[in-house]
Amino acid sequence: MQRIVAQLFLFSASVLPLPALAQSGVVDNVLLRWVEQHDTCDQNTTGDGATPRDLRAMVYVAMFEAVNAVAGTYQPFAAKIMAAPGSSSEAAAAQAAHGVIANYCPKQRTAADAVLASSLALVRESAARAGGVAVGRKAAAAIIAVRANAKTTGLDGVYPAAAVGVYVPTATQIGDAWSRSAPWVLRTNSELRSPAPPSLSSEIWSRDYEEVRRMGAKSGSSRTEPQSDIAQFWGTRSVRVVLRQLVGLPGRSLVDDARFLALAEMAWADAYVSLFDAKYAWNFWRPVTAIRGGAIDGNDRTVPDAEWAPFLETPMHPEYPCGHCVSSAAVGTVIRAEFGDRMPTIVLDLPGALLRRYPTAASYMDEVSESRLLAGAHYRFSMDAGKEMGVLIGELAVERHFRPVGR
Repeated sequence: MQRIVAQLFLFSASVLPLPALAQSGVVDNVLLRWVEQHDTCDQNTTGDGATPRDLRAMVYVAMFEAVNAVAGTYQPFAAKIMAAPGSSSEAAAAQAAHGVIANYCPKQRTAADAVLASSLALVRESAARAGGVAVGRKAAAAIIAVRANAKTTGLDGVYPAAAVGVYVPTATQIGDAWSRSAPWVLRTNSELRSPAPPSLSSEIWSRDYEEVRRMGAKSGSSRTEPQSDIAQFWGTRSVRVVLRQLVGLPGRSLVDDARFLALAEMAWADAYVSLFDAKYAWNFWRPVTAIRGGAIDGNDRTVPDAEWAPFLETPMHPEYPCGHCVSSAAVGTVIRAEFGDRMPTIVLDLPGALLRRYPTAASYMDEVSESRLLAGAHYRFSMDAGKEMGVLIGELAVERHFRPVGR
């Protein structure tokens, strides 16, 4: 625990060394201009079943396909696209992103048109611009076509009635439908399903039960203030917030950045397919349920507490494995594969939270994982299982997709 907390360094603004990205000046990267568009897309504007997670992966894979068609550096995800000599990579990426977003998010068409127009205006040479636009349109169409049958089947389920006329929670089983969505990287949704959680009679269960009871409680916990900040920070943010700092770094090309973001988004999307597959397969109880019902778990080493409450609100889906742990490990593994020891320190200085510095991908992955125990949402064995799944997903993404041409 102390090792994780030690990764938080508190400095005043006057002595804080600037991250590598800031040292190179403002980065106006075409790959980042579309973040707001795909993040605010209304998933219910059409009946095609695209979700924000899947859409973001689609946007970045389409942009990679477009940029790579011009550069010819890596193997494509779909069919090879021919680009006219001198085509603009920036125009190609912008048009590809626009094509995907406009297809799935008609309510955002006006905003997307404006972002496209401003991006294309930066390409001065008309032939290069026209060539890039043609490539981008083909890339968007290719990704839309290849994912046409990948949509989530059906809606999230509801909890079945225990008996006729008896109330049951009316909330939907969040993620149930997502677990049936077609993956990007995995061969099947259950390819990397975690092993079963430990037996309730085991020492692992009683040990991890006691840890989350002490560290994850809303009141009377053993958490320090920095540890509470860790829980709150990652409880309200996507684990992908770190990706922006690794785009536009000196010495990296647009196609390299496009490949990196596409791999990270594919791994992240498949993390959710895999984790929800496992969660609903094992259907394991959350700490708030287990600790309040500790007298019925058959383990004399667990101490029940009928008034125990978690530090943060518990998500409305099964506990095992830890979702944040799967997704951050998948993204972190792609980061580690891309940058290795050359990864610049990631600095997150966001409103309402302590300053964070991650010198390695592992330090980022460890803190996100630890945050879920500190929130009172997960057991350590669930965190470990989630991290293992995420690492494997990230490794498969890098192994199976976008290899350099000729390899």
